[in-house]
Amino acid sequence: MSPRFEDNLTPFVFDRAAVRGAVVSLDAAYRDILACHAYPAGLQRLLGETLAAVCLLANSLKFEGSLILQLHGAGALRLLVVECDAGLTLRATAQWQGEVRDDALLADLAAHTTHGERESRMVLTLDPKDGGPLYQGIVALEGGSVAALLEHYLAKSEQIESRFWLRAGGGRSCGLLLQRMPGSDEADTATWRRASIAVNAAAKAFDVVDAHRLLATLFPDDDVRAFGSRSPRFGCSCSRQRVAAALRLLGSSEVESILAERGSVAVDCEFCNRRYEFDPGEARSLFFAPPAAVVH
Repeated sequence: MSPRFEDNLTPFVFDRAAVRGAVVSLDAAYRDILACHAYPAGLQRLLGETLAAVCLLANSLKFEGSLILQLHGAGALRLLVVECDAGLTLRATAQWQGEVRDDALLADLAAHTTHGERESRMVLTLDPKDGGPLYQGIVALEGGSVAALLEHYLAKSEQIESRFWLRAGGGRSCGLLLQRMPGSDEADTATWRRASIAVNAAAKAFDVVDAHRLLATLFPDDDVRAFGSRSPRFGCSCSRQRVAAALRLLGSSEVESILAERGSVAVDCEFCNRRYEFDPGEARSLFFAPPAAVVH
């Protein structure tokens, strides 16, 4: 049975050309993320497109860790963060100020110039959890959409020609990624162009019920081999222990100041909106260990 195209990521390759790709649908995962905050419709769409894109990129992670994409804007969009780990567990958050139009593009929300220089930027971080080196790439926000931004970044920074198709709305976020594999030559150009044109022309490609049927519909004249599907999901890595560690870094003086003003210390996770509250005794115990028991 073909895998149902719901909270599903399916990678594929063209057997007779150096072209690879993946297709993703985020359903419950996308809705769970949106339920954490009251985002305006235009920002929901931008967030959905970014979630699909980051999930497609994270599928190729070869280490235990996370891929984190941050969009820093100086317009209505102030910050958008999407994180996806090697197991395709996603979380996201966004900050905005002022009006966000329903049809706003990334360029409308984030791009801003001062003295001829673009302030808005994208930060892409590969964060291994196995002790490997952290990699971070920072580029200006080039292009009017998330797809155009990432295509430009991959071409310039990774020398990988890529195409993204992203769509979000109605509680569902979908995406398709095509890439020319390293070592491709002119003989692969025809397949690359034909595949790109096919996806451009298929306005309702993501409406099919399973991933294999989608690929067969898009590329009927090519030998496309799909690999095992994966199941993206929403999950937040926040915990009471991590919040406690952050409070220790904040320092006892600052925590005492908060206690004096509010009577307790409350911290909300920016991703899942879960609240962690510490009463005065709990907060102070982070800095002052209880006396050791006396053994007679």
